[in-house]
Amino acid sequence: MAVHLPPEALNEWLEAATTELGLDATEVDIATVLDVAKHVAHEVARPAAPLSTFLLGVALGSAKGDLSGLAQQLVARAHQWSDDHPDSEA
Repeated sequence: MAVHLPPEALNEWLEAATTELGLDATEVDIATVLDVAKHVAHEVARPAAPLSTFLLGVALGSAKGDLSGLAQQLVARAHQWSDDHPDSEA
């Protein structure tokens, strides 16, 4: 059974997950990643949120840009998606 993680525990999970993956937790901006997920979930579809944040990570790892710029691109695309698909339910 999954246990819901309270928001205040995100930093602790971040430390555990980045340690497990050999990453630097100081390079992760939780607020930006969650903001992208929020916009995509509301303007595209809920299942698109984790997919989009994964793609954001892949783009960062591939040196396609910085977190802020890539996040802005995805949020703008989510807004455009919503405008282009007014009948879809996110």
